[in-house]
Amino acid sequence: RTFGMGESNLDAELADIARQGDVSLGFRTAFPDNFLRPVARGATASEAEAKLARVCDLIRGRLGPLIYGSAAETMEEVVGGLLREQGKTLAVAESCTGGLLGERITAVPGSSDYFLGGVVAYADRAKAALLGVSEQALREHGAVSEPVAIAMAEGVRERFGADLAVSTTGIAGPGGGTEAKPVGLVWVGFSDAGESTAQVFEFPLDRSRHRMATAQVALDWVRRALLGEERVALRYLRRSR
Repeated sequence: RTFGMGESNLDAELADIARQGDVSLGFRTAFPDNFLRPVARGATASEAEAKLARVCDLIRGRLGPLIYGSAAETMEEVVGGLLREQGKTLAVAESCTGGLLGERITAVPGSSDYFLGGVVAYADRAKAALLGVSEQALREHGAVSEPVAIAMAEGVRERFGADLAVSTTGIAGPGGGTEAKPVGLVWVGFSDAGESTAQVFEFPLDRSRHRMATAQVALDWVRRALLGEERVALRYLRRSR
């Protein structure tokens, strides 16, 4: 299971591996993820299994943290497992995702071990009252901005006493965009004891998929933070300048 690279790019990235004798790679897209299915053939089952193990090692070495799981694992299950293993807790602050992020996290049995809670602060006054976002930041930069995304993440982490926090604020559409801030623009914020940061993306998607992609990015940021990996932009959706 991979997230962050489109099927065509995956195919190109792994083309040489697929040519290494009796090995084929199948791809399936289930937005926002891409699933990779390697198949190896041999004269015996043990020979095929040995080839498959080697190919899988090569793929993992090539794709690194773009691979987040295997079999039926979901991103939220992987994130939950890492949080539990490391004894860390998580809180979320949501605007454009409207509770989708919290719903996905709590769909995992036992999520109460690591998920402390979340705030859906859709209106500006809710962001100020519930998360401590300054009225000056909202007035000068707008709700969909770097300072507000960071303040949301910091505010929810502080209020819940969580180790990590993520935030989402964007314009899911189909209306509400401007020339300066078009439909599809979204900021994802992150905060832990070491840093508070945010990145901007532009997802040219319908409202439903925009929310799905944003929630997946937020979960992936938590996963990458727990693994000590760099938080990166998606390679198959356009990142705003």
